[in-house]
Amino acid sequence: MLIHEAVRKAVETNNYITREALKKYIPLWIKPTNTAFACIVGGNAKTAVPCWSPTADDLTATDWLVVTKDDYYQLLRE
Repeated sequence: MLIHEAVRKAVETNNYITREALKKYIPLWIKPTNTAFACIVGGNAKTAVPCWSPTADDLTATDWLVVTKDDYYQLLRE
């Protein structure tokens, strides 16, 4: 899925996005918002950081997924 498709769906369903490629290396979920916090990035239940800065590869990737927090943690176990 392209990033704009994933963001649209995540905002509509109040969920998160991640990339298939990222789950192999680091646990990462992104909460897209239209707030002053921009996109909030988290990797576990203890941390979340505002203002994610995507790379060009992130913006052109086609492996974006929309996930709930529960789905996200399940993806990491696979």
